[in-house]
Amino acid sequence: MRANRELELLSNATGHIPAHLTNMNFFVFAENYLSNYPFKDVRIVQNAVQKFKLAMGNSRLTFSQINPKVMEAFKDYLIHESGLTGETAHNYYTRFKKVLKAAKIKGYLRDMPTADIRFTNPNKDDTIRKQVLDSEELQQLANTFCGNPEVKRAFLFACYTSLGLAEIKLLKWSNINKGRLITYRNKTGELVNNRLNPTAQAILGEPKGRNEIVFQLQKLSNNGVNKAIEYWVKRAGINKHITFYCARHTFACQLLIHGANLKTVADAMGHSSTQSTLKYLNYVQRLQDEAIDKLPILRIA
Repeated sequence: MRANRELELLSNATGHIPAHLTNMNFFVFAENYLSNYPFKDVRIVQNAVQKFKLAMGNSRLTFSQINPKVMEAFKDYLIHESGLTGETAHNYYTRFKKVLKAAKIKGYLRDMPTADIRFTNPNKDDTIRKQVLDSEELQQLANTFCGNPEVKRAFLFACYTSLGLAEIKLLKWSNINKGRLITYRNKTGELVNNRLNPTAQAILGEPKGRNEIVFQLQKLSNNGVNKAIEYWVKRAGINKHITFYCARHTFACQLLIHGANLKTVADAMGHSSTQSTLKYLNYVQRLQDEAIDKLPILRIA
């Protein structure tokens, strides 16, 4: 203990963090921090830490593993997959940063991994900000090797069905019936009853027992899935920041591009109203405007 403390004092002058600190379990630190937390928002901070644990899927996460990419993934999880609504996701993220700040003060982190991450309430904007794949890029991914074939299969299936990662992980063969996908959204409980086109059915392959899980991703954390997607997308030569949730956005935009009306897309996405779907229509309109702006300029005599 004395040797470690001496190392900590010596390291303060260099900015180097000793290995015994960076290798400490983050959740052990968080539990100790919360046990001495004096403020009234303690329940929110506790819930924020719990959401982080669910998002990571790793109760042994160390401080050395907490970096900006992990925090970006946590932000996406809070917005899209945690089941939170309104300003709650933003509040959880803000409260979680209190734990990180305390860890930085104690010397477990050299820099705040959230420093360059901007988090605004997505419900205040009527245009999606996540990246969307076009038809050509989907084909590029289909033709490109992915380090985890199950992630590749699940992601491409989501691009044709609107499912998020939470629904994909729980999907059973009993949810596939006579060429249709019938399930419920994990976030809202809304029914999803979509026809499976030939591509989606080909991705599924031969059916198995009704109670068997379709995609074997249960042992992978959300961060692990997104890491596999990141390498796959880069290998395909696509210069976009793509996470699993982008598959859902891609599905909605592809439907609109190919002529579906707003109500049809809302139903296919499992939205309770077209208000949530409007952002996809605005995104497609923006793509159209950008395409028109790129038309060649003619010099007319």
